[in-house]
Amino acid sequence: MLLVSESLISEMIKFGYPKEDAFVFVRAKGRCEYCDAELMHDRIAFDSVQFDHITPKSKGGGNSADNIALACKVCNTAKSTYLPAGDSREERIQDTKRHLGERRAHADGFWKKVSDAFREHGFT
Repeated sequence: MLLVSESLISEMIKFGYPKEDAFVFVRAKGRCEYCDAELMHDRIAFDSVQFDHITPKSKGGGNSADNIALACKVCNTAKSTYLPAGDSREERIQDTKRHLGERRAHADGFWKKVSDAFREHGFT
């Protein structure tokens, strides 16, 4: 059973978070549930916090805390409307992590090509 700090949830509600968002934030311990980035270490990281519908709303996903993951902006943007496989929340998150790993590998290859081209033309 997952232990979630009720006192921290209450404090976040006082800060203005809706109860479900506070629960999701605390359940994830302030970390992106896809890449494990620590989202509380500075203001820039905190500003990238997003609440992702694991099963996108456009594909039938609901707004319950079971379908919401705390995500950094990079992961949430890369995930887009991807529909993860799996019967449980944990299985869908694991499938999303796999999908995002593939997206990162592709993006890294693309970045390398562009970066090399810039260097070849004396821009770095």
